[in-house]
Amino acid sequence: MSRILCIDYGMSNFHNLVELAHDGHTVFTTDNSAKSYYDSFGITVVDAEHTSRQSYLEWFLSDNQIDTILYMSPYVNIPDNWNIDVIGLNERSAHLETRKLWCRRQIGKLGVKLPVLLDDIQVPCVVKPNKTHHDAVYCTFVVLDSTAEQYVQDWWIPKGHPYYVEEYLDGTEVNIEFVVSGGKWSIQHCQESTGENVAKIAGNYSHFAKYVQYGELSDDNRELCIENATKILDWVATLGGQFQGQITGMIKDGEWYFLEINSRLATPNSLPIFVRGYEYLESLSSGKPEILGDAIYMADVEKIVVRPRFPDSVYPFHLHEKYGVSVPCGLDIVDDEYQVAREFEGIVIIDDHIPPDFVKEFENNSQFFVSH
Repeated sequence: MSRILCIDYGMSNFHNLVELAHDGHTVFTTDNSAKSYYDSFGITVVDAEHTSRQSYLEWFLSDNQIDTILYMSPYVNIPDNWNIDVIGLNERSAHLETRKLWCRRQIGKLGVKLPVLLDDIQVPCVVKPNKTHHDAVYCTFVVLDSTAEQYVQDWWIPKGHPYYVEEYLDGTEVNIEFVVSGGKWSIQHCQESTGENVAKIAGNYSHFAKYVQYGELSDDNRELCIENATKILDWVATLGGQFQGQITGMIKDGEWYFLEINSRLATPNSLPIFVRGYEYLESLSSGKPEILGDAIYMADVEKIVVRPRFPDSVYPFHLHEKYGVSVPCGLDIVDDEYQVAREFEGIVIIDDHIPPDFVKEFENNSQFFVSH
């Protein structure tokens, strides 16, 4: 069995870590969003300082006999000369997310359509940093009204951080979950996603689960997603690294447009892992992305979004046990009761089948809002 340190990005690896612990691996994580919940699985939460300085990280690896590092943060770099198994990004694949303008240009060379670049900020538009930073101060902003425009002009622009402006596309937003390993790729899941643009409005940034809703793609839109993802992932796989990520696109008037790549799983990743821990490690470390990619059928996933009405709303965990529905990412244990973790305004419940009675009981719970 391995001794694994996960340098996480939010709760991207929540399900992966739980399965690895179930398989008997010794697991450490830097994510403290749900410490009590991790403790219940025997997963050790360590201070993020263990990864903030390379010398300290090297000492921690040696002192705890870590043989595998799992990381999806595009802001962490593990030296190539360390004698340790590394599952994650390399410098070039990390640039997919952190160097947005560079990534846009490379995608354009593949013949994939892009939103039109604008000369200046106007209503509506999307403002993106040329490069992103770990503190997320400079991130994508959606400008839909004069208030948002003024926010960007007054707060962001004076700081002198390089940015570019794209036209705002009003269409069907889509996400494509993928896996890259050993120079090969596989697609896990495609979906329609609405509401994230509202969560990114300049001056009113919100947790994505406050607005997001999901839908199944039509056959034509799914075909567009696969066609364009194939062009993109053929190139992405040449960059190296072993990682999972997301391509976000927009479909408008029958055309597919590239928006961005996250070279990691979603920060509060709720997509269940449909493999055992050892299969997860084999998929990413042995150049077999199809193990993860084929674990779920791309269209055969159901989702609901639940939001607590009150900060201390008790989460009805027993419903997952009663109906056999996968446990979502974003829970914690407070005073021996399950609650939505403090960082989350809502969580996404996902499984290949969510029984109607499960949804009905959740909807009858006075402490939570439910949306489909």
